[in-house]
Amino acid sequence: MDRNERNARAWQSPDNWIGPRWLGLYRAADDDRLWVPKVPRVLGWTINLAKPVGVAMLVILIVTPLGIMGGYAMRG
Repeated sequence: MDRNERNARAWQSPDNWIGPRWLGLYRAADDDRLWVPKVPRVLGWTINLAKPVGVAMLVILIVTPLGIMGGYAMRG
């Protein structure tokens, strides 16, 4: 089985999708991609949380906007 087949099999497994379907959280150690399409694909992309870099990116994507909003709130 090549890499693309392994990634596709991991992506199609419902066991690798966490939480509510609309949230689209994905965690698959067998999938070597960092960014994967959501299900359905029209909803965009999500991060593979089985990768340490993926967890760090998710934290950055959440903390950065909160820090910016907090900075604006402290000005006012």
